[in-house]
Amino acid sequence: MNRTKNLMYCSLFTALIAVGAFIKIPIPVVPFTLQFLFTTLAGLLLGSKMGAVSVIAYMVLGLVGLPIFSEGG
Repeated sequence: MNRTKNLMYCSLFTALIAVGAFIKIPIPVVPFTLQFLFTTLAGLLLGSKMGAVSVIAYMVLGLVGLPIFSEGG
């Protein structure tokens, strides 16, 4: 039961990272997306291993060809 809950939270943070890539906060010099916030929260709330799994899952989805990176696929 606990493993299922961890995988559910991991997939939730993977989806949040993907959505956060398209939410931009206008700062004059460097564009800031909420992607950084969600990756940090994944590490803090899920722990180092499951947080890394959610970020790796996000990267794999982008490398497969889904247009989920902040500047496109």
